[in-house]
Amino acid sequence: MNRFHAGNSIVVRFMRAVYRDHLTSTGRAVFWLFLLANASGMMSFIVKVYFVWCLLLSLSLGSIVLARLARVPLVIEADFPARTTCGATVQVPLTVTNRSRRKAVDVELAPWQLPDPLVLEPEYGVYLDELGPGESRRLSWQIDFRRRGHFTIPGVRQATLFPFGLWRDRLIHRQARSLLVYPRFQPLLSLDIPVGRRYQPGGIALTSNLGDSTEFLSTREFRDGDSLRMIHWRSWARLGKPIVKEFQEEYFCRIALLLDTFLPRKSDARDVAAFEASVSISAAVADSLARSEYVIDIFAAGPEIYHLQAGRSLAYLENVMDILACIEPSYDPPFETITPVLLDYLENITTTVVVLQDWDEQRERMLQTIRDRGSEVKAILVRDKPPTQDFSAAGVLASGGLVHLTSGQVNAGVEDL
Repeated sequence: MNRFHAGNSIVVRFMRAVYRDHLTSTGRAVFWLFLLANASGMMSFIVKVYFVWCLLLSLSLGSIVLARLARVPLVIEADFPARTTCGATVQVPLTVTNRSRRKAVDVELAPWQLPDPLVLEPEYGVYLDELGPGESRRLSWQIDFRRRGHFTIPGVRQATLFPFGLWRDRLIHRQARSLLVYPRFQPLLSLDIPVGRRYQPGGIALTSNLGDSTEFLSTREFRDGDSLRMIHWRSWARLGKPIVKEFQEEYFCRIALLLDTFLPRKSDARDVAAFEASVSISAAVADSLARSEYVIDIFAAGPEIYHLQAGRSLAYLENVMDILACIEPSYDPPFETITPVLLDYLENITTTVVVLQDWDEQRERMLQTIRDRGSEVKAILVRDKPPTQDFSAAGVLASGGLVHLTSGQVNAGVEDL
């Protein structure tokens, strides 16, 4: 039955698309005048009304035909950013080239099927009065990025408004571009986390090009297989036998960032705002850790499990931000899914920073399991509503404590955690 619903019928959708996409603001005014003249003509036999009706119809049909005849295919190269930040306003440069033998006139250029969270200013793009054969012009769009995420822009829409500016004759240039919008965050001035140092199997060589320190700890006699670059020449000269330097490279800080993505199925706007704020505070924590000499493991469970190891030259901060840009809430409790994955790595994790959506028995058990594996815990609760359970007496939080923030505080900017 829904196939034939009036609001979803092919005819209604076609008329809606014509009215919204093809008619200009002036064309819409002519359209309503045409309907008014048509209604007046049906109720009156005054000849002048029919003249108005014929004039408006001629203008409309003439605009459609002449706009198609005047259309000149252009070459459009738009330089969309691969990555940007939520809340940013970006100027997107584009180069327009006319490689035909005809002059292009009254051209309007805009991204085609721009996703809703991306807002173009002005709404219908930039206007190009004329472009002669062989000419090129540099223009730009202004786009507001109002939500984080992964977006695809299918192409560019070229519209010809000639001759009367009533009708847009569209030509779609399909050149899909993907872009990532990072969560907005304010860099932290300080991050207080309980840290230590653990032995990492394989040492620094398996996790980074950077060592703990460039100074050696001791010297010993040369053994088969030692690198000649490690020879300590002064000791060899003093003792008369090959001596090599020893380094300590296996102990360093490895911190896990665990993002709680669970939202109830009946969540409201406050829950969604708190979730977005938790993603933002996770980005701020990741940024702070990336500026220090830490190896970072980020864990998140949404529709799928995310695990990325970054820091110490393993990956750039943008790799962490790529995950945070795409993470979606999970409407099924993800703790049973994410906990086994996390436990596989906890033997080498020094500290776990957990960003929570709520505090309840299930989350407390998860944090207790993390502590039982020898990792310190720093918990951050981002929630506008009162938590399900009181966390003040939770023993699992004794070492690192819990910081309770609201979405308003996160959006205003948090400097210290």
